[in-house]
Amino acid sequence: MLLFYLAPWFLLIDSISGALQQTPLALPWSLLFKALLLSLLIWQLILWRCISLLLISGLLLLALAGPAYSYLTIPALSSRGAGHFIASELPLLVKALAPLLAFGFFRQFCRRYPDAFVVMTDRLMLLSYGVILLNLALGLAGLGYTAYQPMDNVAQPFLGLKGFFYSTNELAVVLLVVSGWLLWRSWPTHKARYMMISLLTLASAMLLLTKTGLLGSLLLVVCIPLLAAKPGFYRQYYRQLLVCLLLALITLLLVIWYAEPLLRAAGLYDKLAYAYQQRGVLGILLSSRDLYLTVVWQQTEQHYELLHRLFGVGVAGVSVLLKKYFIEIDLFDLLMFYGLAGGLIFSLTFGRFFYSSVAQLAVHPLAATVLFINIVLLGVAMLAGHVVTSGMLWLPWALVNAAVYNARLATSVTGGKPAVARGPDERSA
Repeated sequence: MLLFYLAPWFLLIDSISGALQQTPLALPWSLLFKALLLSLLIWQLILWRCISLLLISGLLLLALAGPAYSYLTIPALSSRGAGHFIASELPLLVKALAPLLAFGFFRQFCRRYPDAFVVMTDRLMLLSYGVILLNLALGLAGLGYTAYQPMDNVAQPFLGLKGFFYSTNELAVVLLVVSGWLLWRSWPTHKARYMMISLLTLASAMLLLTKTGLLGSLLLVVCIPLLAAKPGFYRQYYRQLLVCLLLALITLLLVIWYAEPLLRAAGLYDKLAYAYQQRGVLGILLSSRDLYLTVVWQQTEQHYELLHRLFGVGVAGVSVLLKKYFIEIDLFDLLMFYGLAGGLIFSLTFGRFFYSSVAQLAVHPLAATVLFINIVLLGVAMLAGHVVTSGMLWLPWALVNAAVYNARLATSVTGGKPAVARGPDERSA
């Protein structure tokens, strides 16, 4: 019940923590709040005797083995002490394991308390969406931070907005998941609300000024009605769908034809043109992340033995060589930091989420939308990162994936507010 009441406020705490950074009250409020949520979550999984907790604990120990070996054998790291080791390695590793941990909890929660699960998820998504909109509104009023810092050789008039949040890319993927849930809950019973959320989501993505946010939001708005279609829909309305597809292709051609003035109006043209001149199309897609990957790989290959790199050199092991040590491609970041264990964490996270959504396709109306969201997030993780390693995404991402096991959502998608039902005694369950 504590998690039921505390979880919906997580993004608001993030925002407040960011707003207090320049004041005497600048404490890691967000970190403390999420640590409390994770502690409650782990304790409940222990009471439920959840087997997945053993697997996640094994992954944690395996991932720490490589960095620990580096600390013990490399003088530049061992001189910093155990406290530095824990502060460097544990936060990112906990963030990477949090989606699996939260999914294990919420899957049990939605089966034991299906009504309470729907209430909590709706509250969390609505409150989070409101916090994002509020921060962007404050950004338009001149408060908060810009989405990007000015770049040398790039005269970009608009640098985007993100309110009081720290990471623009993390906020963009949170927007995708939260808006995806709200759009699915609105269609088809509240089409006016669907249109309003669609416009607000697209406007928010434009203010954040991320490629993944803009493209992902557009895909969600267009595809959710198609994914939520009832059996026989495509056969009955195939002529109308062909006309819509033709109009969409014409619109795409017009956007491509007028790409330059549109990008200039959005403030993106100078930045994208500079990236294209430097690295071609790959530079636009990856924003030089392939260059960072090459540099990190070369440096670790030069300074570390194969055994170190096989099991991971840790965050500190890369940061001692390079000032910018994050590649910002989740798979390669986890491989560099935690070796085989990092690759296993990435694969198990997406593998588990894909499996659950595919397995429920035939029985749950939400499964197709969740599968589509997971596909979009996999693309984001491989192009822009900040998905598996995000400190903001793990909670809503785990919730939408666990929701495909909720029987109430399978029978009713009207967004009602059922009473919170208590389940059996936790200790005897």
